[in-house]
Amino acid sequence: MKSKSSPFLTFFRSHAGLLLLIAVLLIATVFRLYHLNTLPPGLHPDEAANGLDIVQRIFHHDWRVIYATNGPREALFFYLQALFVWALGNSIFALRLAPALLSIATVVMVYLYTKDWFGRRTGLLAAFLIAVNPWVVTIGRDGFRAGMTPLIIAAVAFLGGRAYTRQKVGYFIAAGAVFGLGFYTYTAFLMFSLVPIGGLGYLAIRNRAWLKTNWKNLLISAAVALVVLLPLGITIVRNPGASTARAGGTSFLNKDLNGGKPVQTLFIGAGKTLMQYNFVGDQNSRHNLPGEPLVNTFVGIMLILGLLVAFSRIGRAKYAAVIAMFFVMMFPAILTAEGLPHALRSIGTAASVFTLAAIGIDYLLTRWYKTFPINAPARSAGAIMIALLLFLTLVQGWRQYFVAWAQDPATYQAYSENMVQIGRYVLLSGKNKTNYIIAGGYETMPAEYLLANKQSYTLLDKNGLQSLPLQASPQLYVFPAGDNSGGIIEVLKAKYPNGTLTPHYSSFNNALLFYSFEVQ
Repeated sequence: MKSKSSPFLTFFRSHAGLLLLIAVLLIATVFRLYHLNTLPPGLHPDEAANGLDIVQRIFHHDWRVIYATNGPREALFFYLQALFVWALGNSIFALRLAPALLSIATVVMVYLYTKDWFGRRTGLLAAFLIAVNPWVVTIGRDGFRAGMTPLIIAAVAFLGGRAYTRQKVGYFIAAGAVFGLGFYTYTAFLMFSLVPIGGLGYLAIRNRAWLKTNWKNLLISAAVALVVLLPLGITIVRNPGASTARAGGTSFLNKDLNGGKPVQTLFIGAGKTLMQYNFVGDQNSRHNLPGEPLVNTFVGIMLILGLLVAFSRIGRAKYAAVIAMFFVMMFPAILTAEGLPHALRSIGTAASVFTLAAIGIDYLLTRWYKTFPINAPARSAGAIMIALLLFLTLVQGWRQYFVAWAQDPATYQAYSENMVQIGRYVLLSGKNKTNYIIAGGYETMPAEYLLANKQSYTLLDKNGLQSLPLQASPQLYVFPAGDNSGGIIEVLKAKYPNGTLTPHYSSFNNALLFYSFEVQ
């Protein structure tokens, strides 16, 4: 007589997929929202430029599809950030909440498309891997618009896959609309257009019957994408230089970067980009713990295995598509010639990297189960080993981001800790004074964003300070510690011999960040 299963066990077996997905999403949420107000520990000027566009332009109804405050930058991401800045004020947390939530949505979308293409187990594995990966978490917690790219790619993969299998016009329309929106996120998304173009060529060779059946739906999808793209196209036609200058400045064709050897530079870039996943990763603390591979050893091996499996099955459209997604979205990094390997420009590959790694794990499990079809202990041992490696992947991801990266002094420098603290100091200390920040242009953006609409101040360079008339009213001068600080101090002491100079240090590692000079 069989013993009855407990109600809990019965419920778990009936809803295992949903419960595991919920668990993965809870993990993803913790990884992206835990200490979001303090990690990353500062605000990079590129992030602050987004915030300045929001408070100085979007909030004043200066709506554009491309903003040029800090080079040409597509605007969709800024509008999403603006919702939270409007609700919470111009804080660092408000600026980063949108990317964190979008990164959680990416986990969902990677699950959905991978499940549709390769099955539920593979979908859950891919979602888990991307949920805990420190490379994706790093990009997902900062304010760079590139972080939205994997979400759009995964959404197009999901909707495009549904359109391919179900052949309903609604999916074609949705896929075209989301594909068009992708061009408003990040310049690198342009490369992704090679995937659907290549897909049509693939179908023309291997599945012409499908093309004959769905050519009207494809035209509708293309028309929707073109309509969505129209405002961007008009902007680029009217002002092509201001809309495309950013990409040209980093290209491998740039003579200032390639040393007169563009082909050699291209091959070197390709090699570094391929090696970043398993060997040597991005050295820039904004994007990565310097030098660490973008995935850990287990995931890296599974990525290679997944690629081998996919290539062995390339005659099936879904495997050809995920291979194309992976290699095509390396091009934004490969085609540049500075800062390689570059984790930020490679972020578009994330939507396929973890699907391929999940394919590798699923293949390994399947082969293991086929090797031991009736040996329950052996089957369980294989599953337990994979579960242990996945748990260690979670631990490694947590420790790399929240311990190693979070406690690295280079991280604080990368996110302009000094200018953030200057902004906060002026905000708290300068209520009844005439406030001056002595710094130049780009580096001051974090302070400018934090002070916008909250505290009045004047930006000065050293020449402006020297020509500034003497005043009798209380004044506060603040400037970052650096090579120029000695000369600034000399000028201030000469103008105001009775002024008070105070150094300010990092609460993290006691590094000298900035000086304040008060005149009563």
